[in-house]
Amino acid sequence: MRLAALCLDAKGRLSDRLLASAAVRAGLLVDLALTGRVESTEDSIVIDETPTGFPPADRLLAAIAVEPERSLDGWLDERRIGLRNVAEAAVHSGRWELARRVLPAGHRYVDRAPEQTERDRFRGPVDGCDEWTTEDAAVTAIGLVAGLLGRPAEAVAPEPVLVRTGSARWLCAAVTEHLAEARARDTWTAAVLNAGGPGPF
Repeated sequence: MRLAALCLDAKGRLSDRLLASAAVRAGLLVDLALTGRVESTEDSIVIDETPTGFPPADRLLAAIAVEPERSLDGWLDERRIGLRNVAEAAVHSGRWELARRVLPAGHRYVDRAPEQTERDRFRGPVDGCDEWTTEDAAVTAIGLVAGLLGRPAEAVAPEPVLVRTGSARWLCAAVTEHLAEARARDTWTAAVLNAGGPGPF
């Protein structure tokens, strides 16, 4: 939910960037690793199907259990589970509130933990990381690479931040690498489309 909160704009609207949903899926996977539901061994990734109580994470966990042959990259690109699912769970848990309004169409949300979100958004990428929790480090690593923080996106997550994620370091390194590649593809595609200019008609 902390990563999802970084995907809200000043008016409480969810980002429509595909990378935002990918970042939230990365967060769900790292949450599962931090709670021991996803572990890496020499030969494979081991899944514990025990529900966590957080519906989006449990839905992703169940889906992975049904399709264990899919790669990590495949799950990070899985669009059936994403930002909107986490937004619904945030409202249900009371972390967010659904704003009342008439127009324009589309939901708007009120983050009921704005202080936490501001700390996450403006946390320095390395300074003071020795005092962070593993969750702080994971949010920072993913947010930095996905461009969700109050600074330009990083090409890679800084090593001191990854180290601070502890037992989930292997997964944080993998998901941030995936996000960096996805962001680079998005930037290249946008540049190509913009360079094309208007059509012949």
